[in-house]
Amino acid sequence: MRRSRWKESEIEDMLRELPKLKDDRTKAEVYAKIHDKKKKKHWIPLFAGVASLFLMVVLASSFIIDKKGTTSREDSGSSGKLSLSESKEMADLERKDTSNQEKPSEDKQEAQEFSSNQAKIESKDKFSEVEPQKGEKEKTFEQAIYQDDLKNASIITMGVPDDQMNFIVPISIKLKHHDESDTLNQLVNQMSDIDEAQYGLSDYFPLDIKISQGNDINTAHIDFPEKSKLLAEDTLFLHSMEETLSYNNIEKMTFSTEGKQGARFAHAGYLKEVDIPHQKKRSYLLYQRDESSPSFLVPSNMGYRDFEEALQAGKGEADIEGISPAIPHDLKWERISSNGDLVTIHLSDQAVIENSEETLQALEAILFIAKDSGFEKVKFENAPIEEVGKLNLTEDILVPEAPNQVN
Repeated sequence: MRRSRWKESEIEDMLRELPKLKDDRTKAEVYAKIHDKKKKKHWIPLFAGVASLFLMVVLASSFIIDKKGTTSREDSGSSGKLSLSESKEMADLERKDTSNQEKPSEDKQEAQEFSSNQAKIESKDKFSEVEPQKGEKEKTFEQAIYQDDLKNASIITMGVPDDQMNFIVPISIKLKHHDESDTLNQLVNQMSDIDEAQYGLSDYFPLDIKISQGNDINTAHIDFPEKSKLLAEDTLFLHSMEETLSYNNIEKMTFSTEGKQGARFAHAGYLKEVDIPHQKKRSYLLYQRDESSPSFLVPSNMGYRDFEEALQAGKGEADIEGISPAIPHDLKWERISSNGDLVTIHLSDQAVIENSEETLQALEAILFIAKDSGFEKVKFENAPIEEVGKLNLTEDILVPEAPNQVN
């Protein structure tokens, strides 16, 4: 143990040198003072306890609040992990909401544009409304128009010369239903609108004539300009108009020139009127200008003695470019019989009939040959299949109304 540097004598001398302390209080005063200090010491633990309790309450409240705050922050933090996608969704919703607020004006603009376009279409052709083409799912390969197709529709047929001016090809357009009294107006409109080149035909229409109703609903009146080229090319013109008007329930044509009765044709001479025959006993062939053009049924330029002869002519080869037989040689029959407006074709056991476009076109050629011969129904006996396209070969088939639908 380290020894002190001070000696006891030295310490005593130093203490003696200190000033003397004197306490003037009495013993009673000192005792009272000590007693007071002891009383104060009893309050200190109580005060400390209260203070400690208060502090604990404060700390507990703070801890609870902090815990809740932490929980909230943790929750928001955990949701914050989703907040990237949620905030994106919220942003998308906000954009959608904004677009929805803007959409009424856009819809209104689109509606106005649609109304404007519709008005343009209606003003372009207020008389003629072409039936829309069938959708792909409904599309079939028949081209003829039948009575069942005309429940809410009408047809206009035009006889258009082929590109070599050898035959007149009937082209049919289905329209929304119109009164028969409006047929000639519809015909004039379609003559102005038709694009013959897309079908491989001559650019023939419109014509430099005025067409109007004659004395009755079954008569068409035609007025020519004084020097119309159609008066010089009268064979083609008369053939085309006969084919056109015969499908549109017109039975007679009357003529005038610059409002004066009659017209002088180069070959037919002076004519006031011409009757339109509806039974010419013609055969039907196929016309197709090239592989990129559609094929059409086309009536022959000559008539035949009877239905059977016209039917056999449908298999004949024609030495004319673009013309081919409408009835294949392997579609054979044993005999033909008729009863009133019904003609029955008794097919051979070797007859080749398939559910194909080629077979259907051949059968429709037969139907039109029958129509031109004055029959209204055709019966195919001994057919190897029951249906071709929508033709039911087990029943009597009504002849079509018009050939070669193009819409």
